[in-house]
Amino acid sequence: MQSAEILELPDQSVPPGLYSLSDLPQRGSVAKQAFGSGWAELDAIFKFYLGQFVVLTGIASHGKSTFMLNVLLKMALEKGVGSFLYVPENEGHLREKLRLIWRGSEKQFEHFCRSQCTIQSAVPHAQYEPAHTIDWVLDRAAWAVQHRNVEVVFIDPWNELDRARKRDEMMTDYIGRCLMLIKDFCRTMNAIVVIAAHPTKAIVNTGNKVVSLADIEGSMNWYNKCDNGLIVVREAGNTSKVISAKVREIGAGKIGSCSFTVDPSTGQFTPQYGSDFDVAG
Repeated sequence: MQSAEILELPDQSVPPGLYSLSDLPQRGSVAKQAFGSGWAELDAIFKFYLGQFVVLTGIASHGKSTFMLNVLLKMALEKGVGSFLYVPENEGHLREKLRLIWRGSEKQFEHFCRSQCTIQSAVPHAQYEPAHTIDWVLDRAAWAVQHRNVEVVFIDPWNELDRARKRDEMMTDYIGRCLMLIKDFCRTMNAIVVIAAHPTKAIVNTGNKVVSLADIEGSMNWYNKCDNGLIVVREAGNTSKVISAKVREIGAGKIGSCSFTVDPSTGQFTPQYGSDFDVAG
């Protein structure tokens, strides 16, 4: 057999996104890029990295929204991380809620409000404003990433978005299409997206406190498409458990859980010592 010859191809227009392997852009190790909240117990099971899609779930009123707001505020104060929020259920009292959670000075909080946190209001501002679909929210989030130094986009909850299903499109296919749009946003904008999504009512009505990513309403795609999956569970007293239920990338956490004490008067989460790791994780 004759040895293969390297052929020099004539210059021609190369379609976008087509590379030889030697020229293919590489993201590099997630382990070297990932960053945590600064809580050692949480960081042991979950870390952020640019380009990541995180799904957050738990039974309503178990504190999943408050937990993530605690994380975003801590990273803003200690790491300067900027965030974009679309949080219709909390919008009317958001500044007061965040001020109670905030652990820094009043001056630092004012800086956070003006320079580190961008809010997209869910209140229509024009008679014929477009429906607030996931496309619409991500379009505004893209502007914030480009102009406001935003790294984390938090959408809470999923069911507050307007749905734009195609005719005869099944809900699971619609959700899968939306989640692919989100993942494309994460990659192209080099940003993190966290979405809070509720479990099905059927699961909640069983009385079980602990739900899974597979129990999220509408589709198994929530479990299949996310890079990391977190579950917040309210336990006895003022304790909440945060479960890391899925980790796609090495260096972005482990399967396991950690517990927090929650101050009922402020909503502040304080980690308890010790994490419970899954042996297989």
